[in-house]
Amino acid sequence: MLPRDRLPSVLPRLVSLLVAVAASAAAAPTRVAIPLVVDEAAGVARHAWPATASVPLPRGRVRGIDGLVLASPTGRPTPAQLRVLERWPDGSARWLLVDFLADVPAHAVATYTLRDGHPEAGSRPRLRRGAAPGGGRTLDTGVVRVTVGARDPSLELAVDGRAPLTVRLPALVIDGAPAGTPVVERVEVETDGEVRTEVVIRGRYPQGLAFETRVAGFAGQPFVRLEHTLTNLADAHYARIRSLAFTVPAPVAKAEVGIDGGSQSLEGTHELVHASAAPAELDGEPAGQHADGWVRATTDGRALTIATPYFWQEYPKAIGIARDRVSLDLFAGKDDPVAFGTGAAKTHELWIALEPAAHATPPADLAAALAAPLVALPPSSAIVASGALPQALDRDAPGAHDFLGRLASAFGRYRERVRTERWDDGPPVPCSERKTEHPRVGLYGALNWGDWQFPGYRDNTRGCDGWGNLEYDLPQVLALAWAATESRMFLDGLGPAARHYRDVDVIHHAPGHPDWVGMNHPHKALHFAFESKETVDLGHTWTEGLVSYWRFTGDARALAAARGIADAIGRRVERARNPRQFGWPMIALVAVYDATGERRYLDAAREFASAAIDTFRPTPAAGDWKMGILADGLAYVHAATGDDRVRRWLVAYANTLVATPDRWPDARYSLPLGYLATLTGDARYEDAAFATVRTMKIGEWGKPLAAAGRTGFRILAPLQQRAGLRPSAPTPRSPSPAIRRGRDASPPASPPARRPPSPSRRAPARPHDD
Repeated sequence: MLPRDRLPSVLPRLVSLLVAVAASAAAAPTRVAIPLVVDEAAGVARHAWPATASVPLPRGRVRGIDGLVLASPTGRPTPAQLRVLERWPDGSARWLLVDFLADVPAHAVATYTLRDGHPEAGSRPRLRRGAAPGGGRTLDTGVVRVTVGARDPSLELAVDGRAPLTVRLPALVIDGAPAGTPVVERVEVETDGEVRTEVVIRGRYPQGLAFETRVAGFAGQPFVRLEHTLTNLADAHYARIRSLAFTVPAPVAKAEVGIDGGSQSLEGTHELVHASAAPAELDGEPAGQHADGWVRATTDGRALTIATPYFWQEYPKAIGIARDRVSLDLFAGKDDPVAFGTGAAKTHELWIALEPAAHATPPADLAAALAAPLVALPPSSAIVASGALPQALDRDAPGAHDFLGRLASAFGRYRERVRTERWDDGPPVPCSERKTEHPRVGLYGALNWGDWQFPGYRDNTRGCDGWGNLEYDLPQVLALAWAATESRMFLDGLGPAARHYRDVDVIHHAPGHPDWVGMNHPHKALHFAFESKETVDLGHTWTEGLVSYWRFTGDARALAAARGIADAIGRRVERARNPRQFGWPMIALVAVYDATGERRYLDAAREFASAAIDTFRPTPAAGDWKMGILADGLAYVHAATGDDRVRRWLVAYANTLVATPDRWPDARYSLPLGYLATLTGDARYEDAAFATVRTMKIGEWGKPLAAAGRTGFRILAPLQQRAGLRPSAPTPRSPSPAIRRGRDASPPASPPARRPPSPSRRAPARPHDD
């Protein structure tokens, strides 16, 4: 014990020491323990199967990935490949993409955990990459060896040390142009790891179209994934495609194909075709409702399986079988060529497996598993707590249960419309000029799958017939819904929608209008028909769904498309006229700035904000419902900048809105109220915000579904901060049995709102457009 006379001299140092200890304890990072629930939806048991998880992290939590390990359900470390997709401004990891090998029983879930630790050396297989002669690449999964040539437009697959099979990159056949094989320009490694490695082959077709083929190998597996992207960079208005066929030359002893869940054995020469969504035709005769998108051929004691998801949904497609080859035609237009517009792109996915015939996986099981990849996100509470996903909603937040339940019901009805809606697949001319009709049932087709139609056969409003081009950012609504509910239904909708938007709806080439490149088409006939009256519109620009898809999957094309849109609109502020032509660009630019940290996007958003404030008075009366989009864009800019001038405009707008709510019944007027309630603490804004979400109708076709869905997330997500929802230790949730089996599931009914609504607030009108 210190003598009393020494205490005064020691006390300052003691206090300093205690402060230092406290500061050190406060600075010590919280331990990482993030549960990741892997859902097996195909009904096929998986062992050491490739799985992917996307993990958001709070600012400052993780500096490097060397101190992280993925633990299996038993608690033992499992081989995993971690990649930082995004970083916070302080350099810490914001989003991680985790590739790993998972064991999941059929129709079950398995919970893996990302935690602090160090990987253990194990017996699990590891993927190896090497160089091939002439600058090519090799991928050795431990089961199959893939060789990608540097100049040869083909791949070689070998198993058991036997002579390889050759997979030729698809030849392109276009009306009025000489046929030709693709020319490879370069081969690059895009993703490198011991669980998954992906090589991208880039080149050109002689007809003026470009291609990218991504070849991914997975440790311990007998298959590779190919994603072939065709981009029309030719100047002709349309390339009318008759064929785009992968071919594998090989002696075929016998073959089988899947139709309506069954298997049909074949010998000799055959062709299985989907010229429309239904029926499947085998050798020109109806053979069932839907082909399952796989073919198995036995060749020299090996089983060759080719499978493609969305085979009938993305018609026209064809599987060809002969005694000396197997082929998969991705654009089997033949006598009814696919009108592929200039500036459009399309990505087709296929899987090729090569196994010893005596031990081959049943082809139907293999195809079903490949079509239902194992993916995971943390629980919604952890996503919200990380702060890494703007607009993320905790399912337990005030108002969330009711909103998410109604959204799930509406999306179920939307999917039924996708299956049954009737439309005219004729040329993009006014309906009155149509000489013939080409009726279709269901919103399917190689260039359509993932998008929605304006309802009404022979629609005179948006062309005949007009596509929505995912207006109001349906991919973002589905991404946020999946993150909130963990329902496979939303995930299954997100993938086709995001891929369609990034490829078909984005302008990759525009003869005579280079300033349009990077923009997305608004709602259009044929998605991209330049001859229809609507060209590009600042009031129809969305990037949030692309950014979310990038964060969830690491899809490089999605982020590139979002950047392209932001780059294009950042140069067009002087062309903005109506309120939403200011509002949507601000939202799009801030979203890309948030993902990339590149200041130029924020600077462009501030230019739009300054021009908007100079142009429009801070009141809903300064325009129609589009003022709500403008106000929301300004709220995004304020969140990123703290600009006081923007804040004053927003507060004045909100005060007018809540003072006479019956004057502004459209829910979109209220878009910034959740943000402003949290920013200012004004209970009036909170009352009006909850009332808007609770009473708004969620429509069952594309536009009202996306508009109301986005409104709900945008209003409720900021209000979580007011409710104090910032959990630090998320707990894993096992999905309900319905979700585990990939079926639709709606969240339970909502508890009462935390604050009663204003009695003067009436139900908002259904969103509409001009």
